[in-house]
Amino acid sequence: MLGGEGEGKRAVIILHLDMDAYFASVEQQADPALRGRPIVVSGRPDIHSVVAAASREAKRYGIRAGMTTWEAHKLCPHVTFVPGDPDKYESVTRRFVDVLIEYTPMVEVYSIDEVFMDITQEASRHGGPEALAQEIQSRLRAELGDYITCSIGIAPNKLLAKLAVEDAKPAGVHRIWPEDVPRVLRDTPVQAVCGIGPRTARRLSHMGVWKLADLGRYSENYLRSVFGVYGTVLALWGRGVDPTPLVPYWREPEVKSVGHSHAVPRALRHPEGARSVLLYLCERTGRRLRAKGLAGRVVHLDLRDAQMRHRGGQQALEVPTDDEEIIFHTALALAKRHGGFPAETTMVGVRVASVVSRSEVSRPLLADQARRERLEAAMDRIRDRYGESALWRGSVYACRVLTQATGGMGRQKDIALTRKSVDSRSTPRP
Repeated sequence: MLGGEGEGKRAVIILHLDMDAYFASVEQQADPALRGRPIVVSGRPDIHSVVAAASREAKRYGIRAGMTTWEAHKLCPHVTFVPGDPDKYESVTRRFVDVLIEYTPMVEVYSIDEVFMDITQEASRHGGPEALAQEIQSRLRAELGDYITCSIGIAPNKLLAKLAVEDAKPAGVHRIWPEDVPRVLRDTPVQAVCGIGPRTARRLSHMGVWKLADLGRYSENYLRSVFGVYGTVLALWGRGVDPTPLVPYWREPEVKSVGHSHAVPRALRHPEGARSVLLYLCERTGRRLRAKGLAGRVVHLDLRDAQMRHRGGQQALEVPTDDEEIIFHTALALAKRHGGFPAETTMVGVRVASVVSRSEVSRPLLADQARRERLEAAMDRIRDRYGESALWRGSVYACRVLTQATGGMGRQKDIALTRKSVDSRSTPRP
């Protein structure tokens, strides 16, 4: 049972759409001068930023997402570095999601450049899954431009569809049929599965597990004894079964918390640098809370060191807040309470939970709090009109330059919730 569905139901057909070299292709579509040239979307190349995306031309030189910009420059001295623009990419994502929803409501916005679709009901009306996939590709080229392409994988479940899309790249379509699954399991390294990281892959290799088929030879009970509840998922993956349901955008749960996390750029992994990253994330969190008309009562902090160890905690406030200063100082107190920033901090995360409507929170009584509220409102108006880069604190300048194009772009939940809100006046989905 590959799709994780009950017996007697129509065979499930899942389509996974992955945009090709997304950020780079969006930039090339927007600027004809960049077309046909090796480009990298990142921060400035002179301050050891990280490659967020490489164009097809840059990939031919071995440049890949995640490597440092100086490594990219070494591989291709004439590469062009382009500052990332998350708002531009999100805008394009909203456009292609709107197109996909015309084909089926069963669309899950998995990331800013990846979507899952359940086309079980719709495929036959379009000449079959492959014909539908090709129709979608043609439609997106017409809507977005020739330089923005996608690859599509088709399979009985999300796990296999995500593996299929790798064989479809670039700009192709690949289908894994049920009879292909044993071969796919024999050929697929465990680390190729999203959800099996390097540490888990190393532990599996010590057990003689290198391919998914190797994993499938272990019983669920044994894997649970080694990996806990995660062992159940591993056992299913080893048989080509994915227990993860497709969650369409209109079932996306409402916001229960607002926050950001970010891998810390190498140049900022000391305590002062991590503090700057924390302030930057608190600013963004406060800004998002105010934009949504929300305030939260509980502040969560998460720090990770070079040995992948986490520390942090949570603190409840007397009054829900959207004030970035309060969020920041609460998070600082949590860091101090839990041993301070690690000597080498590799990740910082802050989140505000237990959110309520801002209208339910009383206005500040103290003069300095009221003044700060007016200041934040004025800054929000300026950013709304002139963009997020119109204003920022001098103390987070280096952090902003290093991070704004290299991560923190996971806006899929906001995209799904916005589309759900637009759809809210339609007939409820079944």
